[in-house]
Amino acid sequence: MITIEVFLVLLVPHLIWLFNNDFITVTYGLNRTGLEGSGILDHISNPLLFLSKQIGILVPFFFLIWLLAKKIKFKLNIKDKKLMFLLFINFMPIILMFLTSLITGSKIRTMWMTPFYLFFGVLFLYLLKSQINLKKINSFLYGFLFLFFLSPILYSYVSLSQTDKRTDYPGKEIAMKIQYVWDQDFDKEIQFVTGDEWKAGNLSYHLKSRPKWEGFNNKEILNNSSQFICVGDVCLGRY
Repeated sequence: MITIEVFLVLLVPHLIWLFNNDFITVTYGLNRTGLEGSGILDHISNPLLFLSKQIGILVPFFFLIWLLAKKIKFKLNIKDKKLMFLLFINFMPIILMFLTSLITGSKIRTMWMTPFYLFFGVLFLYLLKSQINLKKINSFLYGFLFLFFLSPILYSYVSLSQTDKRTDYPGKEIAMKIQYVWDQDFDKEIQFVTGDEWKAGNLSYHLKSRPKWEGFNNKEILNNSSQFICVGDVCLGRY
């Protein structure tokens, strides 16, 4: 009972914040899953795609485990509470997300699952503690260093060869130009932005006054605003 009480006490501030902010984080996540446009085939293809990508993410981890262990052999003891805890916190999130994608047909973003893999190392070290061969530690270190340097090299290659990624979005430069246009017509600071969450969000972050994002273009807000301008599909102004 104590753990449940502590859990509820810790959860209450988050629930209050969600209510006060119209569950914006939940709606944002749902919008990114493409749930509204999902079809029958998505109930099959999206879960399988999700599962295959998660396996792909874990391949380097299993490669390092293979380098460290003498042989991959273990027994599952359901009476071992520590083992059951580790299995639960590592695999239950994957199962729940897979079922979510299967039932709703939603597309689960690959990186959403990565925080749940933090204890995969603890789980497999616990399972294979009797199989770990310290004589193979050099092979493990070489493998680790190889993967450690391979990751930034691949990222740099993709970043340099493909310039249409969101990481290449010139948000700061666009904000400076829009700020200049605004300053030519108005002498007061920008208070809100509306429009596409990515473009408007970048403006909100980079503009001097850090205006509030008011969702997609809201005619009511624009009609009631004292000053506003629209640039493409993004509008900004004052209340």
